[in-house]
Amino acid sequence: MRHLSLAILLAVLALPAVALERPEGLLWNHSGLPLTLPLQVKSDPGTDLYLQLSDPATGQAVLAAYVRGGAFFRVLVPPGRWALTFARGQDWQGEDGLFGAATEVIALPGPLVFHTEGAARKSGHLIDLRGAGPVLRDIGLCQRRALDPETLSGSWARKHPHGLPDPREPGPFTTPRYDLRSHFCDDAG
Repeated sequence: MRHLSLAILLAVLALPAVALERPEGLLWNHSGLPLTLPLQVKSDPGTDLYLQLSDPATGQAVLAAYVRGGAFFRVLVPPGRWALTFARGQDWQGEDGLFGAATEVIALPGPLVFHTEGAARKSGHLIDLRGAGPVLRDIGLCQRRALDPETLSGSWARKHPHGLPDPREPGPFTTPRYDLRSHFCDDAG
């Protein structure tokens, strides 16, 4: 029995590290800033990515996210100038072990700037890691306010038979409500 226990223990120790359950999306944000600017990543199926944004001056990591290979991925990041590093692999071993010995690290050549342009445009980036290497493209998230027509209906139309407003209804000067609508826009805005 002792030899069997020893054999099982040796067999378990000889196995490669067991992959952990794969996370998905934003893992943490230590920037202290709101996450408002778009970052989109395209990746090959079957190979996952661990993304870190760091302060280029100090090297301090401020945000981490997990990208499942081949799946659509978009995350909002804080405003600023950030260095981006990707760890790529298949068997997730956690943030300390990444993808084990097979981890491939991809560091973008320079920091990327994420910022707003006025009140209506949020500038970010698309990073395509499929195939040979990183391809970068600027993207924008444009926003506009759209009038909610429900906030106008009823207050003008419902009147007393003699033309006076119904006191049970909001007055004719009800403040309209606006919805914020967002869409991806090109460089022209």
